[in-house]
Amino acid sequence: MACLRLKEWKLYKLESAFGQRYCQEKGIKSQKEFAWLTALVNDDFALPALVLGYSLQKFSCQKNMIAFVSEDVTSQTREALRKVGWEVQQHERLDCDWLQRKLGKKETHEGYIGTHTRFHAWGFTQFSKIVYLDPDYMPMTNIDELFDVDSEFAASVCSRPGVLDPCFNAGMLVFRPENRSKKEIMDLWFGTGKYHCANDQVLLWHYYADKGLYTALPYAYNVRRIIYRPMKAFHFACCVPPKPWSATCRPSRNEAKAFDKPITEVDHMAILFWKNLYEVLEKYDLEKWWKESWFSRQKQEYGNRTYKRCWEDSLYYYRDENL
Repeated sequence: MACLRLKEWKLYKLESAFGQRYCQEKGIKSQKEFAWLTALVNDDFALPALVLGYSLQKFSCQKNMIAFVSEDVTSQTREALRKVGWEVQQHERLDCDWLQRKLGKKETHEGYIGTHTRFHAWGFTQFSKIVYLDPDYMPMTNIDELFDVDSEFAASVCSRPGVLDPCFNAGMLVFRPENRSKKEIMDLWFGTGKYHCANDQVLLWHYYADKGLYTALPYAYNVRRIIYRPMKAFHFACCVPPKPWSATCRPSRNEAKAFDKPITEVDHMAILFWKNLYEVLEKYDLEKWWKESWFSRQKQEYGNRTYKRCWEDSLYYYRDENL
């Protein structure tokens, strides 16, 4: 196992450094009919969207990167996204509040804000294949093979092999855009919305899986909450580890820069996230934007307390507060 971890880490470093050289030497050109897609409806997920864009720029030979944003995403964040390579497009925010307004109901603030916004993409028929990635999805290698998946719709299974959980996680989706499908998905949403606002993951499951059109992809493409191998990407979903950009603890710049060892603990993914983020700030001249944003914590960035010590201190504090 130790050898596998080391091999994986060496591959990650090699692809990070030479991924684009490989594309050039192999003559792999970006295909105009393929597109990466993400979506954010406010500035809360700006940092992971930057890291996602940076990761795709390092690993992928496919350069069409589209970021859906709502009107609540600030102009400063939009410019930061553009610097990393995203084509920023404004679209109406879609979620349960939006649906309830359309149905003449009182907003109940169900579900996640803006989670249905990705439905706009089904109308982007200029592309033959779209790979949607949540902003908090972090590729660990080149995953361009997803564009070659021969399926109307594909996503990673919910749970790792050996765990029975018949569903998929919508943080990574591979699909063929089609206007008819977009209309039918929206109709399904409106139909169920008369009784309950289903989240986008449930709607897509019923639309595709119920028809036998869902292709299950390996858990490796959407690893969450645990360290699992092979790991082609890690998704900061839910609670383990806490989403790095909103968590109490973060590594200093020196600690993150010095991190250079195989991933053995789930908390290592948070340190790797910050290593990437700090590189983004330097590479794309975003230091001014960063310091003026509410994300920045200068004392932690340039302090001496390690990420592990901060985490341990936080646990002790939480324990004492709940005695």
